[in-house]
Amino acid sequence: MFNSKTGIFRRLLLSSSVLLCGALPVHAQTLESAVGNALASHPSAEAALATLNATKEVEKEAYSRYFPQISANAAFGRMYGDNATSRGLSVTRGSGYSYLGEGSLTVSQLIFDGMETPNRVDAAAARAQSAGADILDVRESLAYRAVQSYVDVMRTQRGLSLITEHSALVDDYLGRIAEMVDDGVSDETELQQARDISVILQGIKAEYEGQAQNAMARYAEITGTQPPDVMNEPPGKANVIAQDMSAAIAKAKAEHPAVISSKLQAEASSYEVDAEKGTLYPDVNGELSYLQSQKDEVIGGDVTDARALVRMSWNFSTGGEQFARIRRSKYSHKEAQSRMQEIQRQIEQNVKLAYNEYSTSARQLELLGQRQELNEKLFATYQSQFEGARVNLLQLMQAHNQLFNTNLESVNGHYRYLAAQYGVLASMGQLQNAMNVQAPAKISSLTHEQK
Repeated sequence: MFNSKTGIFRRLLLSSSVLLCGALPVHAQTLESAVGNALASHPSAEAALATLNATKEVEKEAYSRYFPQISANAAFGRMYGDNATSRGLSVTRGSGYSYLGEGSLTVSQLIFDGMETPNRVDAAAARAQSAGADILDVRESLAYRAVQSYVDVMRTQRGLSLITEHSALVDDYLGRIAEMVDDGVSDETELQQARDISVILQGIKAEYEGQAQNAMARYAEITGTQPPDVMNEPPGKANVIAQDMSAAIAKAKAEHPAVISSKLQAEASSYEVDAEKGTLYPDVNGELSYLQSQKDEVIGGDVTDARALVRMSWNFSTGGEQFARIRRSKYSHKEAQSRMQEIQRQIEQNVKLAYNEYSTSARQLELLGQRQELNEKLFATYQSQFEGARVNLLQLMQAHNQLFNTNLESVNGHYRYLAAQYGVLASMGQLQNAMNVQAPAKISSLTHEQK
């Protein structure tokens, strides 16, 4: 005989507990550890950090112009000379040969360059801070991708578990209907309809197996590891999501790492405009120099030359090169400002889309819960009617399959709603904060300086 009502509900209860909240061992992986793996090993995070280190070196390079420059030269060899000295001292041909030893040392200190150096330093510092914000943005993106892949792996694993369990029930239904057809109790049409349910279920299983492979591939790419056998259910974040979307948008447009980076890029380009304007002014440097030269008297004798002076140099392009560079830097500044406004609009759109997905998935999950409750009651009614011979086995199978489809949709709805919560935080640039993921100290210091 077919499984009893109590047995079926026991299976459903076991399935629900395994799928949604089953007791997991202590060593099961958590979402936080998966995100940590992604942030620690992904090449894009390492590339962003390398970019930051490079910009810090550019800043040091620009700052070094504040310090004196030392130039040392030395030479040794033999020379030939024909000059007023040699012609005055030589009684033969008016020229002479001599060994030569010569050395010089010059120290030059910048005094004024039209504020070009201070502006170059400020521009380099702003770009370094921008690179620090870029790292936070890259890490935010990696964290969200890790969350998505983690949730998707769990969704497909739980879905496959539900499908596998239901497949066994469908096979049992199919076998019993086939027996009834053989016994002449049931019609061949019922068997074909039952087989159709089985084929459809096989198609669903094949689809989920493909989704599971894709989810595992994305997980391996982002974290650098294969998905573990056991994964803890991620905690919901609905309690930390702001209810007022307008406030969330304002916060995101002010604090999102991508926005901060774009503002710093615009600030750096502004400093570069002022630096190019500084090239129109003369450069003034203080200079100390010492020259010592040794050679025979017939060539000119020993020479000592020590100087302390202020040197001014003024290079002005008559072809308009400097003015062209100023105009170019202004256009770059305008481009940076436009990029900043574009990013702010993108952030605003992303927040709106994320909130819409969050509210939609919450509403759909609520409706799926209602459908699940209705289908459970419907199936229980069909079981009672089947035991009273008021419905046939195929009708009971169809009701059971409808309940399965609702349960599967509920699993998908549950993980969609869970991912949507993290999506809202990611759109605002607050995902790492919500998950208590700490950025490296050198990166955090840059963003704190900006704030």
